[in-house]
Amino acid sequence: MLNDIGVLNRHSVLANYPDVLFRDAEPKLDIATADLAVAAARKCLAKGDVAPESIGLVLGVTSAPGRLLPSLVCDVIARMPEIPRTVANLSIEYMGCSAMAKVVETARWYLSCNPEKRVLVCFTEAITPLSPVLPGFYSHFSEVSADERQSTVDAMHGFLFADAAVAMVFAAEGVGPTFGPVASLTNERAEDAELGTVPDGGSDIPVVHGRRLYTLSSQVTPRGSFYAKETVRMLLDDESCRLNDPGDASMLLMHTGSVRILDSLCAQFGVSPDSAPVASSYRVLREYGNTLGCSVPLMVAESTHRHAGQGIVVAFGLSFSCGAFTMTIPEGGWTP
Repeated sequence: MLNDIGVLNRHSVLANYPDVLFRDAEPKLDIATADLAVAAARKCLAKGDVAPESIGLVLGVTSAPGRLLPSLVCDVIARMPEIPRTVANLSIEYMGCSAMAKVVETARWYLSCNPEKRVLVCFTEAITPLSPVLPGFYSHFSEVSADERQSTVDAMHGFLFADAAVAMVFAAEGVGPTFGPVASLTNERAEDAELGTVPDGGSDIPVVHGRRLYTLSSQVTPRGSFYAKETVRMLLDDESCRLNDPGDASMLLMHTGSVRILDSLCAQFGVSPDSAPVASSYRVLREYGNTLGCSVPLMVAESTHRHAGQGIVVAFGLSFSCGAFTMTIPEGGWTP
C-alpha cells in the first residue's frame, strides 16, 4: 500500500505524530490549526503586497478545524487585528476535498458586487490528530468482508492524509489567472452521501468514546472518477469554456485522492500520467500527501511558471461533491 499511494513526504501539526499513530500517545500540538491558517494568510498578504484594509470578505475553509466553535474564520479574524473588524466572513466547512470549487464560485459572486474589494481565503486542514491508532495487522479491501474493512481504512488514514494551510487573495482585476466558469455536482445518487463519513461528534451521536470514527467505502475510487469525469463534461459544455477536450487543457489540476485515482482520471481524460499538464497533481500528492481541501490550492500556489492558456481544475471528495472550473493564464504566463 505504501508503494501504491504515491506519498513520500507529509506534514503534521503534531510534534509526536508517530507516537500517536503507533503507540496511542496523547497528541501534542506543535502549532494550533488557526495559527497555521494565520501564518499562511500573513505570508500571502505580504507576498501579494495586499493592504489588509482592502479585504472585504474572509473565507475560512476546512474539514478538520481546531475546534467546532468558534469557526476557523472567526478564529483567524480574532488573531489578525490588521483586518477590519467589519469584514464580511463565511465558513466553508466540512465540504471535504471539493472546497476549492465552492471558494471560486463564492469569490466570483462577491467580487461581482464589490469589485473594489479583495477576498482572503484561508484553507487549513489538520487531519493527522484525528488518525486512529493503527492495528498490528490489516488486510486489503479486496481480502476482507465489509464488516472488517475498518482496519484498512484506519491504515490508509494514517499514511495517506496530512496537514496543510494555504492562503489566497482573489480580486476582480489583476495580473494573475482568471477562474470560471464553474460546474458542480453533488450526490448524483442519494447513497453517495454515505461513501465516507465521520458519524460521531454531531448531535446525532454527541458522545464520542475514544477517537472519532472515519469510515470509507471501497466505492470511493470508482464513484470519485465518475464525478470528476461528469463534472468536467458539464464544464466543457459551458459556452464560456474554450476547451473541447480535457487533453486540450494547458494544465489539468486534479485532487490528490491517491495515485490510483489520479491514474484512473488520466486514463479517462486521455492524458499521460507523465505529461506536464498533470505534473502538479502527482507532485503535490508525493510531497504533501492528501491534504483534503488544501490539495488543489497547493497545486495552484505551486512556485512554478504557468504558460498562457486555459486549464481545468477538478476538486472532488466526500459528502459526495465535485466541482470543476477553468483557470486561464494570461499572455506572458504567470508564476504564483
